[in-house]
Amino acid sequence: MSIQQLAGQRITSSQVSNSTQTLRSGQIVQGKIVKLFPNNKAQIQLGTQKMIAQLEASLTVGGKYHFQVQASDSVVHLKVIGDQLKNRANVNMMSLMRQLGLNATKSNIALMQSLISEKIPFSKEQLQKAFQLLDSAKNKFQAHQILKEMIASRLPITDSVYQALAAKNTNGITDQMKSLLQQLRQDTNQTKLHQHMINRLSQLTERPSNQLVKQIISQASNNNQQLFNVLKSSGIVDASVDFSTWKSEWATFAKQDNLVSGSNTKLPFQLNSMEATRVLEQMSNNGTSIRSNSKAVIQSFGHSVETAVANNTALPGHEFSQLKQQLTKTIMPLLSDTQQQQLTKIISNSPTQMRQLLSVLQTMARSDTYADIDNVLTTMKLGESFLNSSPKEQFLSQIQQVLRFTGLNYENQLANNMAKQQSATIKSMLMQILQQSDGTVHDRSQQLLNFINGMQIQSVNDTNNFLQASLQVPAEKLGLPNDMQLDFEGKRTEDGEINPDFCRIIFYLELANLNETIIDMNIQKRAVAITIYNDLSEMADYSNSLKPMVKEGLESLNYQLSTITIKPIHENYLSDSDKLKTAYQNSYQGVDYRV
Repeated sequence: MSIQQLAGQRITSSQVSNSTQTLRSGQIVQGKIVKLFPNNKAQIQLGTQKMIAQLEASLTVGGKYHFQVQASDSVVHLKVIGDQLKNRANVNMMSLMRQLGLNATKSNIALMQSLISEKIPFSKEQLQKAFQLLDSAKNKFQAHQILKEMIASRLPITDSVYQALAAKNTNGITDQMKSLLQQLRQDTNQTKLHQHMINRLSQLTERPSNQLVKQIISQASNNNQQLFNVLKSSGIVDASVDFSTWKSEWATFAKQDNLVSGSNTKLPFQLNSMEATRVLEQMSNNGTSIRSNSKAVIQSFGHSVETAVANNTALPGHEFSQLKQQLTKTIMPLLSDTQQQQLTKIISNSPTQMRQLLSVLQTMARSDTYADIDNVLTTMKLGESFLNSSPKEQFLSQIQQVLRFTGLNYENQLANNMAKQQSATIKSMLMQILQQSDGTVHDRSQQLLNFINGMQIQSVNDTNNFLQASLQVPAEKLGLPNDMQLDFEGKRTEDGEINPDFCRIIFYLELANLNETIIDMNIQKRAVAITIYNDLSEMADYSNSLKPMVKEGLESLNYQLSTITIKPIHENYLSDSDKLKTAYQNSYQGVDYRV
């Protein structure tokens, strides 16, 4: 069983077992007559709740019935559907189906039986819509589980919600992101939007190594010359290098998978990442002046240079001297030593070098050049900072990146006019790509959008005094083989946050050496009880050796370690989860019920 399946089962159980629901008009529930009282009153048990109701029908003590909720004024009426239930579940289901006028197929009966046995209230309208989705589903078992969750969580029974939860429950976030990332990198018609998406997805799913080299390889393989031209204009790459040679050399380098060898790998064209960073930083810092002065030179001499190059002749001597003087006076002082050396080489009165000079000036005059430089530098610095940070800092950084850039709060940003933050999210870019793309890119984008929608639906379960949150995190960047799942639950503070003194945090991990591992931290009055679920027999020894470190770390945060307990996953954890599922309880709020 995958770690995602374990997490999904536990999340569903946790949400269901702790849910508090109010009886709503039209809902159908199963109840039992516990006692009869004078004046036509009776005690009725609905789920685990017992209440006094006014009888308007002749019912039998100990008998079980199906009731439909009918609200009237301040009193909730329970209408009896059909006769007293028999001890045969199938007969009861068939009878209820007939009473509701619903199609009694095997799949439909199984879904209704599951809802009733787990005491999940439902309405006829919910069942009608759920049965339509169930009928069209290829995987009936998966559809059954998703539709049950939708009804239990009172989600709209629509195809869009169903597809979102199906995507979320089928694949992990890394698989979805990498699938789209691969298609975008292979697309020969990359747009700016595609490049931004590639950068965002790679930041979340790939462990930083040489980010500059990765971007070079990605753009070269897709015939994108933007970064190539920037590196030439900066002097990092010789101005005489043509794009076909550039692309060929990097393709050979990529096939040899040289990046795995580490930072000492010899790069094509004698590229030095540290030197490139320094040069690009200076070019970025002086970008406004370099751009304006380059535009001025082009305006003064561009036409003459183009004419000379077209005619394969040199510029007139006096005009070349003026050009050289203006370059030396206005542009050279703004450039790094490396860039000055490269520019000096091509300031020569010959058609070939004039062509190269004009190309460099045009690149330095474009605003896109500096946007590209800033993107490259940002990516490089993020990668460098990430690798140099501690495991704790890497973990927190990845969590922040997921929360900030996936689009989990997209609608909230939309409602609060946070256009800039909203446009930078993966969800926002996906919605734009769907409008502009077709084929495989469109399909993979839709799948990832469905997944993010599913994450949003399952991310928070909020009641008056209790808060649950769930988050799936791409973890390959952290050195883990698969995604990480986190559950948070606890009492709410006055400002709506989880109370750090009374809460529970569950980590679902797949570790390279320890395999499937679940860490359950239960915090009561800042005392931390840790339960580790893992099937390795040596886990107890590992935990004992780390216990002093854990205790010290918790004490530094003003928490106390109470216990560390080790349990196997598949013997203990799943049985506990099954118990939670079968112990599903509904809390029916309200006082007056009339039958």
